[in-house]
Amino acid sequence: MRSWSIRSESTSVNKNLKFSLWIVGVFLFALTVGSFIPSKPVGSNQAASASASRPSQALGRYSQSAPRSGAVATAPPVQATGRGAVVATSAAPPSARAAVPPPESIQYSELLELIKAGKVSSLSFENGSSSVLVSQNGKADCKVVIPDDGKAELRALAALHSVKVKVQAQPEPGPNMLAILGVVGTFLLILIIGSQLLRRASPESGIFNIAKSPGRRVDQLGDSVPKVTFDQVAGADEAVKELRRVVTGLVGRDTYAAFDAELPTGILLVGPPGTGKTMLAKATAGECEGGMDILSGSDFVFMLVGVGAGRVRDLFASARKSVAETGMPHVLFIDEIDAIGGKRGGGASSNGGNQEREQTLNQLLVEMDGVQDNRGILVMGATNRLDMLDEALLRPGRFDCHVRVDLPDRRGREAIFAIHCVRKPLAAEVTLAHLADRTYGYSGADIKGACNRAAILAAERWFHETESLRQQGLSEAQIAAQHPRQILLKDFDEGIDFVRHGNAEPGKQAGMTDVQKRNTAIHEAGHACVSQVMPGSDPVVKITILRRARALGYVQQMPDGDRVGLEMSEAMARIVTALAGRAAQVVLLGVKDSGASNDFQQANHMARLMVTRWGMSRLGHIYVGESDGSPMPGMSANGLSCGPALADRIDLEVSRIVEACYALAKSVVTADRERIEKLNAILLEQETILADQWKSFCRDNPSNLKAEDLQFDPSAPESTETH
Repeated sequence: MRSWSIRSESTSVNKNLKFSLWIVGVFLFALTVGSFIPSKPVGSNQAASASASRPSQALGRYSQSAPRSGAVATAPPVQATGRGAVVATSAAPPSARAAVPPPESIQYSELLELIKAGKVSSLSFENGSSSVLVSQNGKADCKVVIPDDGKAELRALAALHSVKVKVQAQPEPGPNMLAILGVVGTFLLILIIGSQLLRRASPESGIFNIAKSPGRRVDQLGDSVPKVTFDQVAGADEAVKELRRVVTGLVGRDTYAAFDAELPTGILLVGPPGTGKTMLAKATAGECEGGMDILSGSDFVFMLVGVGAGRVRDLFASARKSVAETGMPHVLFIDEIDAIGGKRGGGASSNGGNQEREQTLNQLLVEMDGVQDNRGILVMGATNRLDMLDEALLRPGRFDCHVRVDLPDRRGREAIFAIHCVRKPLAAEVTLAHLADRTYGYSGADIKGACNRAAILAAERWFHETESLRQQGLSEAQIAAQHPRQILLKDFDEGIDFVRHGNAEPGKQAGMTDVQKRNTAIHEAGHACVSQVMPGSDPVVKITILRRARALGYVQQMPDGDRVGLEMSEAMARIVTALAGRAAQVVLLGVKDSGASNDFQQANHMARLMVTRWGMSRLGHIYVGESDGSPMPGMSANGLSCGPALADRIDLEVSRIVEACYALAKSVVTADRERIEKLNAILLEQETILADQWKSFCRDNPSNLKAEDLQFDPSAPESTETH
C-alpha cells in the first residue's frame, strides 16, 4: 500500500503541473492575440482632422514636398507599421501611388563645396550611422557618407555658414512589437521553468522528491564498496559473533523459530573512533543475503523542517518493499547516528534546527517499533557517543543489542597486523607478536596507518639505496641479492611513532641549541628513571629526545599484558611519572620551561578521575560526572554536575594529590641524581634508547630507593601520609 500511495502522489503532482501550465499557456495566447487587435481611441476623428492640417514635412525625411497650388490639400491618413516608420497612404488606386525614390549620393568633397556656396539648407545626422542627409535649396535631398574624422570638420563648416544641423535617433520598435517581444519572452521563461519542474518530478530526483530516502543500496554501488566479509575483520570477535547471529544465524533460523526466539532488530555499534565500526558494517553487507542501505546520520538533516522525517518514512517503506518482493532480510546501516538520535529537549523549542532533529528522531522511533511490522528489517547504528543518545532509542524493541567495539587486545592487534601485512615483504627480524607488544592502546585504524607508513619509508629507503648501488656499477642481479625488497623493524618502529606522535623533524632537531637539547634529555631521563622505580608503573620500551610534530621528546611505556582497569598504585605511578620531568629539570638544572604542559594535563586529568569517578581520595566514594550541556540549577562553572561547594572541594583535592605526587617525584630525582645524569649523557649521544638497552642500563645502574619507600595513599588522612 505504501508504494501505491507514493506513485499516486507523484501522478497527482504531474497532473496539477500540467493543468497549471495549460492555464498559463491559454492566458498568454489570449494576451498575445489581443495585442494585435487595433483599438480605436476616444476622439480619433479629431485626431484625424488634426493630422490633415499638419504639413506634409511631418511625414519624415523620405516624404515628398508639399502639394502645389490647385491640388487637393487633403493630407492622407497616417498608419503606423510594425517597424515604427511613418508612411503616408491615400485613397487613390495603387497605380496612382508612386514609390518614393531613395536619395541620391554625392561625395564628401562635393558636400563641402555646396556648403561653402550656400546651397545647403540643413544637415540631418543619424546616431550610429556614418552618413548624413543633405537638404539643398530647390533640389532633392541627397545622402553623403562621412569619413570618421570628418564629422567635426563638417559641423564646424555648417556653423560657419549658418546651416541647420539636426540629429535624428535610430528608429525604435513600435508599441505592438514591444508587447509581442515581452509576451513571447515571458512565455518562453515560464515554459522552461515548467519543463524543468516536470522533469524533476520524476522518481529519481528533484524538489518534489526532497523527502526521498538518501540510502545507497550496496548492490547498486558496484566497485565503490569493496567486498568485505567477517573473516577479514580482526580484533572485534564479540561484535562479529553478534552480527553473525542476526545476519546469517549461528544455529539456523528454524532452530530459533522452534524456541519462539526473536533475533534483535536493532544493533548499535559503540566504540571509540578507528575501532572498526564501519568495517563491521561493510562485512555485514558482504555477508548479508538480502539488500542493505548505507546512510549517515547527517543524510537526514536538512534545511526544511519535516524533510528528515519524510526521509525516514521513505527509507523504511523502501526496506519493507524489498523484504516483500525478495523474501530476504534487509539491513539499514546508519553511521554516526548521534547526529539525529541525540537526547531531546536539550535546546529551545523555538529553534528550527532542533525541531527538525527531534521530528526526525520521533519518526525513527515510530518506524523502528511502532504500528507497522518490521519483520525482516535489521537496523544497525554506529556511534562513539552512547551517552548522547536518547533513552527511547536505546530501549529493547528498538536497539535491542548494544555491541561494544573496544580497542583490540594483544591477540586482536596481532591479527590486525596479519591482515594488513599479508602482502607486504617483511624482513625476518619482524614478528607480528613484537609489533602487537609495541602498539598497546592502538586502534585498528592506527595499526593500518602504522603499516602503511612503514611500507612508505621502506620503499623510499630501498629506492635511494638501489640508486646508490647502480651508481657503483653493480648489476641488477647483484643489487637484488645484496639489497632485497623488505620492510625492516626500524621502518615499523618509525611508522608506529608517526601515528602517535607525528613525523620526525631532523631539520628542527639540528637547529636546537645545546642548552635546549640538555633540557629535553634531563626531562625525559627524569620520566624514565622515576617510572622504573615507582610500583605499578608500566615498563619503558623507548626513550627518545628526537623532536617530532607533537612532541619534543617522549618516554613510551607499554604494559606486559592487556589491562582492563587501574589500581590506585598504578594511577599514582602515572601521575608521579608525568611530573618527574619537571622535577628533574628543577632539581638538576634549576630551570622551568613550557615543555611540561602536556605532563601537567595528564597528571591533573588522572587526579580528577581518582577524585570524581574512582573513589581514591579523601572525599570518599563519590561519583561526579560532567554535565551533558543541559541547563541545570546548581551547575558549577567547571562543568561538573554538582553544587558549587562540592566542586570547590574537588578542585582542592585534585590540587592536593598533584602537589603530593610532585613532591614524591622530586624526592626520587634527588635520590637518583647520578643515575639520571648518566642516562642524560647517553641520550645526548644517541638520541634514542630502546627496551633492551634500557633494561641493561637499569641492571648496571640500580636505584637508591626501594618500592616500600614510595608508598602514598591519597585517600588516607593527611597525618598518615608517607613519602
